[in-house]
Amino acid sequence: MVTWTEVLQRITDGPDLPIRGTVVERDPSRSPEAESFATLGPLPMFVGAVDGARIWRHGEKLRVENPVDMPVFISDGVVAWDFVRDRHAPRLGAVNNVRYLGSAQFLLTRRIASEWIGDDFTRPTGQPEESTYLGRACWTVELAPPERKPYPIQLVVDAETGMFLEYRVDAVGHSYSFTDIVIGGDLDDGLFTWTGPSVSDEDLKRRKMAEHREHEAQKHRWFEDRVTNKSLRVRVPMDLAPDRIYSIDEESGAFEAGLKGGSLARRPRSDLDWDLRWNGVVHRWSTPEFDWAITMRDFELDAEALTELRERLHPGAPVDQMDI
Repeated sequence: MVTWTEVLQRITDGPDLPIRGTVVERDPSRSPEAESFATLGPLPMFVGAVDGARIWRHGEKLRVENPVDMPVFISDGVVAWDFVRDRHAPRLGAVNNVRYLGSAQFLLTRRIASEWIGDDFTRPTGQPEESTYLGRACWTVELAPPERKPYPIQLVVDAETGMFLEYRVDAVGHSYSFTDIVIGGDLDDGLFTWTGPSVSDEDLKRRKMAEHREHEAQKHRWFEDRVTNKSLRVRVPMDLAPDRIYSIDEESGAFEAGLKGGSLARRPRSDLDWDLRWNGVVHRWSTPEFDWAITMRDFELDAEALTELRERLHPGAPVDQMDI
């Protein structure tokens, strides 16, 4: 009698033999709920299997076609081509950006050892049973659900390769299964490559950015046509009183202060470099006693505003070395 440990070892370790066959879904109205998640970086390339999908697989290499013999996904184990958006020029991406979704995912790829940690369908409800499926020696096992899920799942595992040949939720009558399968033999490497045109993630990003820019330009053109194309530049009162004082030198009179949206500083007048480590545009000038500097992050100070500011900071003091 086979043990669960032996079955699990075969599931995770293989061997990986060439596989080809057709996958069907029973009672799709009972399909599991949609998955949701957050992601950073490029949008993942999602792989699933529609009812009647044809599958070719060897190790990390995979080809999935829809029932009318059009490719849905191809991977040579290094790169992948996703045909969901464009069947003539698929999206090209790295295989490490591929995500398998849905109940059929483990008919397409092996469930690795790390995915058997925890309680999410990782523990059998009883001993595996020997069975036969599509003429192949198999093991049938039921896995207990975690507390947050209502029903157990039933698996038919190929005894030679450890691949799932059927995935069922008997309580609701839903399943994904191979209806025909050939394991072993040779598969042409050409099945796992695409030699036609493709679009990289970088191309898609540039295309979306161009579309976004054009969309924004269209909205601006609408505003100019329907509202006004005249300049809307106006003067707005702004309080530049410091709200934070970072440092003060009582002896020299030097200071650095934070403003609402900027910074203001002065030091004793000097010919030495003054590295304030500020970003953006920095306006500098000098009076007989001090060097001054100001920067604003969200708007620009014009010559009139700077003149008014200087008169308030040091009324009547002559100003030179202005860098506006």
